[in-house]
Amino acid sequence: MDFLLAVLSFLIVLTPLILIHEWGHFIACRMVGVTVLEFGLGFPPRAAKLFERNGTEFTLNWLPLGGFVRPLGEDFVRPVGEEATERERQAYRQYQAELEALGKKVPKLKSVAEASPLQRLFFLAAGSGMNIIAAMVLLIIAATITLPPIVLGAAPNSPAAQNGLQYGDVIVAVNGVSVSTTEQIDAQIAAHRESDRKAEPISLTIARDGEQREVLLGEATSRFPSQAVLITSITRNSPADGLFQPNDIIVSVDGRVRGTESIVEYVRERGGTPVTFEVQRGNERLTLEVVPRRNPPAGEGPVGIGLRSLVFDFNTGLALENRAEGKPFIEAIGAGVQRTGVVLETLIRFPVDLIRGALTIEEARPVSVVGISQLGGQVVSAAVEDRSPLRLINFAALISLALGFTNLLPIPGLDGGRILFVLVEIIRGKPMAPEREGVIHMVGLMIILSLFVVLVVNDLVNPIGQLIR
Repeated sequence: MDFLLAVLSFLIVLTPLILIHEWGHFIACRMVGVTVLEFGLGFPPRAAKLFERNGTEFTLNWLPLGGFVRPLGEDFVRPVGEEATERERQAYRQYQAELEALGKKVPKLKSVAEASPLQRLFFLAAGSGMNIIAAMVLLIIAATITLPPIVLGAAPNSPAAQNGLQYGDVIVAVNGVSVSTTEQIDAQIAAHRESDRKAEPISLTIARDGEQREVLLGEATSRFPSQAVLITSITRNSPADGLFQPNDIIVSVDGRVRGTESIVEYVRERGGTPVTFEVQRGNERLTLEVVPRRNPPAGEGPVGIGLRSLVFDFNTGLALENRAEGKPFIEAIGAGVQRTGVVLETLIRFPVDLIRGALTIEEARPVSVVGISQLGGQVVSAAVEDRSPLRLINFAALISLALGFTNLLPIPGLDGGRILFVLVEIIRGKPMAPEREGVIHMVGLMIILSLFVVLVVNDLVNPIGQLIR
């Protein structure tokens, strides 16, 4: 199932984003009059010619690394020199003559070398620009979507826990009234408590595993805590790995420490000493002993768990979270543009954070298209559980921005490397010899391909963990 979800995410997320990127190059070439010989999905060797339109061959290639647009005067990553360009030019002139004989519209003939430096900068940057525009549109759409509140946890011994409510349950209605925010839920519960029906149970309609069910919450029959701490993540190879689980609720540590900050400070002071956690896992109460690390790796805690404070409703024992409250379209435009800027800023700051050690090993781990597809599979699964496309839209927007940003890096073989050579040409007043530039780009491509193979093997042997929750 994980493999099928990964393949599905590749088809519905990565493939369209690659096409959007290459379509940006293609449209820009057409706008500046450069002849496009081939539009390829994947990198050569060629698997099949799909069709031909206006002198451009649309092809499917064997290496699923991305895609390419091949203008006249280039192969799929580099200039090919005047001799090879002339051969392609002669073949294209024959194609023009055939069209003219049939009375059809004849596309113009213009090579990359005949385009001005500014025109080349435009079509080289257009792919990444299209990815940024696509991400912005996706984030604007995401800002208009409303998701019903989600249950973060149920207090032990509370009506919510006694009736089996658990992390991830989605509350869609209270006493038959549809709700879309925690405020609406609180208002419906308060109205019930103040009505003539206050002695009757509160009816919650929840969604779980793609199905809706009704849960009746009566009066509390025993005392329950007003707050607790939720475990949100487990760091691999930490003391917590294999012992705790995400969504466990910490009731106490050594029988007395309960708040998030108190727990963090308490376990930090007891490095090397066994500490006892009392946790609620579903309907089970567990006692788990762990030994905090004295000197944890940078970016990790002594135990290796992510924590979040929970505050429980004093009537039901529920801790809820608003997931997404849709905005009017005009406001959504501003929110989408702003979030696009925030993500781009994060991507730009990533190398600095990596050098400073501000990222964990898992956060800094480079991934291949296989790893991205694995993450995408998790997102697809979560989107099905949520019965909403919001997670998938946000994920696609993030990948689109990452794709656009990465391609602008000044690395030979990427768009950014080509842009760097054009900028050098503008400064020097003349271009570098196509053959020399071509060798540099091919060396860069070989390095990228080698890294790709290493990352693919790593993603297959050491799959991306459950990062999407």
